[in-house]
Amino acid sequence: MAATVTVAIPVYKRLTYVAQAIRSVADQDYPAIELIVSDNGCNGDAVLNLVREHYPRPFVFRQNPASVPIVPHFNQLLAAASGDYFVLLSDDDELAPGYLNAMVAALESHTGAAAAISRVEVLDEQNRVVASTADRPLPPRVMRGPDWIRRWGYNQHKFVCFTTNLARTADLRAVGGYPDFDGGNGVDNALLVVLSIDRSIVYCDEAVFRHRIYDTSFGKSVGVSSLARASRQFLAFLHQHPVLRAYARQHPHEWAVCRDAITRVIWTTYYGRWRQLYRGRERYIDWLKAGFALPFIPAYYRRALPEMLYSLPAVGRLAHRRLPAR
Repeated sequence: MAATVTVAIPVYKRLTYVAQAIRSVADQDYPAIELIVSDNGCNGDAVLNLVREHYPRPFVFRQNPASVPIVPHFNQLLAAASGDYFVLLSDDDELAPGYLNAMVAALESHTGAAAAISRVEVLDEQNRVVASTADRPLPPRVMRGPDWIRRWGYNQHKFVCFTTNLARTADLRAVGGYPDFDGGNGVDNALLVVLSIDRSIVYCDEAVFRHRIYDTSFGKSVGVSSLARASRQFLAFLHQHPVLRAYARQHPHEWAVCRDAITRVIWTTYYGRWRQLYRGRERYIDWLKAGFALPFIPAYYRRALPEMLYSLPAVGRLAHRRLPAR
């Protein structure tokens, strides 16, 4: 008998792509799926009607009487899951056909692995694939946790997003579920780090997770102050989570390398959005202040300080006058 996979779809107020997310689960040929759809946005019967219309099998529907923050909502779904495996699927993302079959087979063939991650295709609002992990060299099939963290941290492969992967439900609960970072920023990354640090990760190229990015999607709609708080919380998490603290005591040198790699992911993510996304959104003075929102990380401030310096009107005009003269 096949192990049951819980696919959990948390829904807030954006309903544009919910039907596509549900249909992508309905199109899976895996024989034992528990679909849980949870309405956290006070949407009346709209979400339930979408599930009834687009999912022909039995399903579980839950609805919060009042909206809760995003991370408690994720953990409500994890608590409600009865499957052996757990997959979180955002309400605007999709699973390609065959995803669950391939991912379960990959994880069950490597019993020491903590989770299976897949190939990722990035979709735009018109369902066009605009990027893929196949754009770069693919990682090995099986990676020790520290090896995967180093590869991820130093951008050796194009790991686009870890929101959706496959892990054992009991393992997710054992490490405390999703950590409560502001606005849910980075919680999928942090959870995968804790799961894998003393185990391994399976990369399943046969499975494809379709991650949608657009102007109002989660990654682009978050505010700079929320991202800054979550980044600081993630940095603190590296020193506070009991699994990571135990690993650091047992393997201090290896943990130092892993911690540096994860720190690099945190600050490069923040720097990239601060420099490109928020520069046009925030008032100039607020954008400058946000540049100092992270604790002292030398590599970050070597990038951020020149950016702030040359953004000053007087300095910028002087630099522009000098450049053509050279």
